[in-house]
Amino acid sequence: MRDNFYKKEETIFVILFESIIVGTIAGLFSVLYRFIVSKMGIIRGNLYGSVNLKNILIILALAVVISWTINYLLKIAPLSGGSGIPQIRGEILGKFDMNSEKVLLSKILGGSLGNLMGFSLGREGPSIQMGGASAKIIGRLMKRPPDEVKYMITAGAAAGLAAAFNAPMAGCIFAMEELHKSFSKFVLLPALIASIIANYISFVLMGYDTSFSFAVKETMPIKFMWVAVIVGLVTGIVGVFFNKLIVMFQDFFKKFNSKVLKYSVLMGVAILVGYSFVEMTGGGHGLLEDMAKSEFPLKYILLIIVIKLLFTTFCYGSGVQGGIFLPVLVIGGASGALVYSLMHGVDGLQNYYVNFIILGMSGILASVVRSPILSIILVSEMTSTFEHLIGLSVVVVVSYYVAEALRVDPIYETLFERQLKDKNLLETPERDLSDYSVFEYGVNAGSNIIGKTLAEINFPRHLIIISIERDNYEFVPVAGDEIRAGDKLLVLAKAEYFLEIDKFFSRELEKA
Repeated sequence: MRDNFYKKEETIFVILFESIIVGTIAGLFSVLYRFIVSKMGIIRGNLYGSVNLKNILIILALAVVISWTINYLLKIAPLSGGSGIPQIRGEILGKFDMNSEKVLLSKILGGSLGNLMGFSLGREGPSIQMGGASAKIIGRLMKRPPDEVKYMITAGAAAGLAAAFNAPMAGCIFAMEELHKSFSKFVLLPALIASIIANYISFVLMGYDTSFSFAVKETMPIKFMWVAVIVGLVTGIVGVFFNKLIVMFQDFFKKFNSKVLKYSVLMGVAILVGYSFVEMTGGGHGLLEDMAKSEFPLKYILLIIVIKLLFTTFCYGSGVQGGIFLPVLVIGGASGALVYSLMHGVDGLQNYYVNFIILGMSGILASVVRSPILSIILVSEMTSTFEHLIGLSVVVVVSYYVAEALRVDPIYETLFERQLKDKNLLETPERDLSDYSVFEYGVNAGSNIIGKTLAEINFPRHLIIISIERDNYEFVPVAGDEIRAGDKLLVLAKAEYFLEIDKFFSRELEKA
């Protein structure tokens, strides 16, 4: 494979063919999980909806069985906890080596049972990890080299998100902005193809509807663009609280020496919320739909924000299988609705209630995840709303900078760094010598390495610059070649070193 990268066009076509297969399988897993979770939601509503001795006994029995099952699944597949997105990035960077079959079992079974109990967790993270895990299996069955499998994993993860939310463009952008944090055709094209295929599978099996039935009915005039700034400020602050609470609850659950006590607390809180506020359980899709259909009272909106914020971070902090995208969108939508309620008396805003909700959804994502383009495109695709991209852009930029100003790291980077400290999750240092990775990096104007020769750059580890693409011309560099603005560097290194190398390039290429 390393030799094949000198024949880049041939490699691209090989990867694209593989992406079609990956997109199909990842789409099927995502749709299966989506179907199971929807059925679990119905059963959960019936159990919590009627308070009687029979249902209480059933719920208590389920709590015991599900606690044992989730604990067992996390024991046999320790990398299956949480959303799975940090694990996929760790897999790509060579730090994790997930057992794909066990991860698939744990995500589907553990995530579904957690949803049945009412955990405030979403389906998108598990869908992303299942897509990556299934792609890893396909790569192994096709006997593809390790570096190529990593691009297949990326494509599978993108396909999982695309099928989970019927958002193929968001799946593709997620691969570049969140997983690789760089633009490369080796990432873009496979992710795009796999996302489109997975979305097609979702359309065929689940219908052509967008993730949410509500959309913008009337574009908000430019004179009200200050509204986006306020929503951005609010969602930026709420997002910071969300990220801090996840870390706090992770530390809280680590203090439990007894698994019985840990799951008793988790299940006890879930049952309490289920009987008190059943609409707050699960990912919250139905709650967000209801919120968009009718204006909720101010006190109830505040209640949604507080309970969803605390309950989601509490559930995620426990380490069980489940994602945060959907609950975060609910919190963001409620934050937008809160701003609308406080400004309801402003003349001319009465027709833009749904706009506030959608703005809040994008704003909260930008604050929590810190992926601005993904935040805009994902919400636009989920709501079939492309009429007010300017407003979405404003709210995302404001929310992003609020979170940055408050010095709180993006949630997936925080979770990834915390997982790296867990020696039980890390891949062993003895690796196959053929296990190399290839990444592409673009040199921005003002980068710290511009004007330096390759020999003058103090790389943290041994690596090979396979090629440099400059003004649409590609050449194999030598030690005396200088780096120029706009160059695209194709870098080859051992997988175990790539986290360190990736941090080096991210730091040096961003400097101005």
